[in-house]
Amino acid sequence: MARPVSISADQILDAARAVFTEKGPRATTAEIAERAGVAEGTLFKRFGNKAGLHRAAMTSDIAGSWIQREMRAQAPLRTKKDFERFIHWQIDVVRHVAPVSIMAWSSRAQVGALPADLAGKESAPLVAIRTLAEVLEQEMKAGYLAVRDAPSIAQIITGSVWHFVFLELVLGKVPGEMDEATFVQGLVRLVLADLQLPREPRAAAKARASAKARPLSRSRTARG
Repeated sequence: MARPVSISADQILDAARAVFTEKGPRATTAEIAERAGVAEGTLFKRFGNKAGLHRAAMTSDIAGSWIQREMRAQAPLRTKKDFERFIHWQIDVVRHVAPVSIMAWSSRAQVGALPADLAGKESAPLVAIRTLAEVLEQEMKAGYLAVRDAPSIAQIITGSVWHFVFLELVLGKVPGEMDEATFVQGLVRLVLADLQLPREPRAAAKARASAKARPLSRSRTARG
């Protein structure tokens, strides 16, 4: 009788990296097992759970690259519908990320330490905030949004989404409490109250944004 083929941990991790890179946090252990050619139970036996597999397979660079690619694909962010679409997308992503992050916290090396895959300047949450800020800054420079502090706005949006999903995860969907559609509409209304341009020709708004971003020349400074 032929002996069963043994799959190495490296082969499983290669398959996990490929699936996580393609699908991000939506990737399931069943999809990874199928890609690796093993039973799903093998993953749990070797890595404990999805968080353990994710921690073993994914570096912050790989996770950050997926976030940058997917978030930039959500552009443009100019209108009420654009922002509503983006925030619904972000909620869907965080619903998959939050349980993995909570498990990562519970299995960290020591109390008070950050989980390895959340530590450092290139950790996924920080990359997400920076990338959203870059997208917003591009829209500001193009004259579609008022020139504001893009990193602060990116952090407000991202933090609000995480808080909404965390409460949903901990408390469940409580009858009578704010649903996703109401939350998204309210957040977009608050954000656009500061970002939306007054009604003026786009060319004028773009010129104003460029002038604000451009430093004064030496000659102008000297005349002043």
